[in-house]
Amino acid sequence: MRSRNSEKRRTIFTEAMEVFEEAADLIGLNHRVRLELEEPNYEHIFYVTVALKDRLVPVTASEAGRFKDLPETHPAFAPEILADGTLVLPDNALRRGDATVRDGFVKLGSRGTYRIEPGGPRRFKAYRVQYNDVRGPYKGGLRFHKEVSLDLFKSLAAEMTWKTAIVDVPFGGAKGGIRIDPRMYSKEEIKALTLRYMYKLKSLVGPNIDIPAPDVGTNPEIMGMLFRQFSDGERERHMTRGIVTGKDVRIGGSEGRTQATGQGVAYCIEEWFKDKGQSLKGATFILQGFGNVGSWAAKILTGMGARLLAVNDADGTVHNPDGLDVAALDQYVYENKDNIRKTVAGFPGGQPIPASELFAIPADMFIPAALGGTITAEVAEKLKVKLVAEGANEPTTPEGDEVLARRGIEVIPDIIANAGGVTVSYYEWLQNKRMEHWTEKEVLQRLETAVKSNYRIIRDIATNNPRKSELHDSRPYVVGKPCHSRVAAMVLALKRIEAHYLLEGFSQ
Repeated sequence: MRSRNSEKRRTIFTEAMEVFEEAADLIGLNHRVRLELEEPNYEHIFYVTVALKDRLVPVTASEAGRFKDLPETHPAFAPEILADGTLVLPDNALRRGDATVRDGFVKLGSRGTYRIEPGGPRRFKAYRVQYNDVRGPYKGGLRFHKEVSLDLFKSLAAEMTWKTAIVDVPFGGAKGGIRIDPRMYSKEEIKALTLRYMYKLKSLVGPNIDIPAPDVGTNPEIMGMLFRQFSDGERERHMTRGIVTGKDVRIGGSEGRTQATGQGVAYCIEEWFKDKGQSLKGATFILQGFGNVGSWAAKILTGMGARLLAVNDADGTVHNPDGLDVAALDQYVYENKDNIRKTVAGFPGGQPIPASELFAIPADMFIPAALGGTITAEVAEKLKVKLVAEGANEPTTPEGDEVLARRGIEVIPDIIANAGGVTVSYYEWLQNKRMEHWTEKEVLQRLETAVKSNYRIIRDIATNNPRKSELHDSRPYVVGKPCHSRVAAMVLALKRIEAHYLLEGFSQ
């Protein structure tokens, strides 16, 4: 389906843009518009600094053996425990109470022996890519992850540009974040880093300029911090509440926003089954990722009668051929204080299996809802499903796409499947603008209409079936021949974006 031109697969961004090129060729996209859309408007790289606290790092048993006779320290503090077992200390913690330190090591009773790692200033690389704003303010998430890069953010910002056009909300596309593993830093350190990030970013963003939102490694709490930092000192502070979306509902967030992306995935799947004349009840699925998108998609789909057979995350995979109890799994991951990593690993309601075996489990559908690049050609050959519904951003490689197409496995592409989040972000932004608060029922009704109507247009483009219904009209978008669903989604996006340039003209 996608071009195999080796020159255009050298980076994550050029690889992602292959679908753009294919769709642009298909519709004869205006050449100047094409040039406008082939690269971002702005690429920002900057650095943020934060003062880290002292840490106690667990040591190996052999290393601990050197300190058998070290007197135990009985701390008068409650350290924060990070995902790898490291303890983050309050300021001057080892200077208080009964503390014995030798050669930079300390023994904390039953906890074991630790190496002291001094804190101090650290520098982190940060980004914001503003891709296109012809349809409205830049819009896109903030990702805190150890493997981010400018190229990745260019790709994700481009995808957000297409996504907002596909669900027809008046935004453009952006993306950004910080290269960091947030699980390895304390809440206070993440807070300091978040505030510093917005301090550096403030001149580039605004409620009518660029509107960040949660992504991997960020959440509503972080959005609240960003709003606070941006709005501090503003005379009409309440008018800046729309600077970020994905906030807690108590500070201007929207009802339904937390589950919106997973809900959008479920709406698309529901439409796919309806188009096939089938029911979701009794359908089976496997899932990669049990974060916000994956967990909500699982809860919503099982509520519709589907069964989750297996789920995988970065730390483990669990399988139950009779179906996993999703409510119990959700409680195990998110409400179990002993589950520091918030992982599905160890869930007693399923059997552990190697991660590679997830893809070979027979099911009706597979939902990748973690990071990108999951479905390679090798994985696509293993899958025993009828449908891939992409909850993650860019989870399928070009080679994986070719294998899925050859094997007749249908795809609901990410730029419609996971567009529920940005759609409800738009509703949140509107509510902030109007100083209103809508009910969850109203939000989800609007979301269902937006996702299902545009998914139907994409299905019609893909099958070359121009039609008009009460919910949608695909006649202006069908191109005269069938195409892959991923290309069909891009066709819809490009036709909507192109109209703005051709009707509004180009500023001089």
